[in-house]
Amino acid sequence: MRSTAITILFLFSACSAQQVVIHSKTAVTPEVSGVDSLQIDSAWRLAKESFPSNPDSAVELADQGRKLAQLADQLLKEQPQSEVRDTVRALESFNEGSDLLNQLSVADSLEAVDLLKSAAIKFEEALTADAFDDEARLWLARVYEILAERFRVSGAVHQQLRVLKRLVMWNHDRHDYVALLAAAHEDLNTNESAMTAATLWDRAALIALEDADIGIRAFPDSTSIFAYYIRASRAFVMADDGQLAMKFLGFAKPWQHTDDHQGLIEADSLWLSWDGGNLSARKLFDALMEESDVNPSKTLDGFDRLLKDIKTSDARMEVLHQKALINYRTGMEESAVELMQKLYAQSPQHQKITEDYAIMTYNLSQKQRQRGDIKGALAYLLQCVTLDASIAARAAFDLSLLLRNNLEAAIKYAHLAEKRQDTLSDHEVMALTRFLAELYRKSGDRDRAREYINQLKDLRKAQSATDWNTMKNGQ
Repeated sequence: MRSTAITILFLFSACSAQQVVIHSKTAVTPEVSGVDSLQIDSAWRLAKESFPSNPDSAVELADQGRKLAQLADQLLKEQPQSEVRDTVRALESFNEGSDLLNQLSVADSLEAVDLLKSAAIKFEEALTADAFDDEARLWLARVYEILAERFRVSGAVHQQLRVLKRLVMWNHDRHDYVALLAAAHEDLNTNESAMTAATLWDRAALIALEDADIGIRAFPDSTSIFAYYIRASRAFVMADDGQLAMKFLGFAKPWQHTDDHQGLIEADSLWLSWDGGNLSARKLFDALMEESDVNPSKTLDGFDRLLKDIKTSDARMEVLHQKALINYRTGMEESAVELMQKLYAQSPQHQKITEDYAIMTYNLSQKQRQRGDIKGALAYLLQCVTLDASIAARAAFDLSLLLRNNLEAAIKYAHLAEKRQDTLSDHEVMALTRFLAELYRKSGDRDRAREYINQLKDLRKAQSATDWNTMKNGQ
């Protein structure tokens, strides 16, 4: 029976392993003319799952798998256990460690670190004397968790790593501790540390699987296993190994159980497939995009260099699309809209390009009107109306208003707006209906004018009812 009760006032927030957090990457959807995007995504996934990138890739991946297993074994060496149990010595060491921990309540920050280190030594001595001293193992793990968290917060990554290695060495069967060590290696942010982290994430997943296989858990911890494989995939991205990144993303697929999981895998898969798996180009593109708001000229120059290394038309179109948007934001509107015109001509089924092109042409039409250039405004509005975009109905309405003296043309574009009125606001729909009534009255078609006046009355009644209900619910 232990002779000393241990009191630690600040353990609680640090005694559990950090939760693995995964953030989604932005998906980059490839395009194939005349094919729905859903079918394209499916084709990309099936191709990646079904065909190796080269005839030797399957053998290469198998060889890489063996090397990773060997690396994990080297990283996760177990602490040798004594063949003799000295329970008396174990109890003495445990009590000495307990006494040190009980001094924490009156210690300052620096003294607390020294006390924790000394207590860890005593608990290790207890385990060396008796490898089956579970209480010493528990408190040793808690002490190491606290030290690791302190070093992490203070930015002492290398000290954190040393502590976590000791933690894993004494608890080699705890996947959550291996995960803490993997995350710490990621923080070093080097290719070598990223490869180490990926290897450790993989080993954490295998340990979690073994827990269910040998009966420690009734079922595999699917949430943790999914997270570990995703983190392994992303660590391989950090290590510039796109092939292994895709392989481990595939390992995560059987463990997806939510829509978020599925969306994350699809997004990462598309991200990795960008420009035919050109990982360095994808990373550079992302880095340039991060700077686009702060230093747009630097981003534009970077895009010009990047385009020389792009292999596929889809990736090229993505870069040029972003270049056009940055040009537009920085006042180079004519260059932007000309580039969007070319992109739309190449891929009219690309909805995002279509929408952005339509918005640019509509906004430029407003600027031309303000300058008094009615012909220029009409040209931009006519271009906008031809596009299958949500703003096209508003452009058609504006055209009709500009052409009100030309009844035939005004009625034509007013009806064009009417066909897409589901993209207009309630106020715009009422204004359009009133304008159509006015146009038909001017043309002498009283029956059609009456028809639109009746529609307008119905719209106003519906709007009044909606406003009343909104006011009543608000009260």
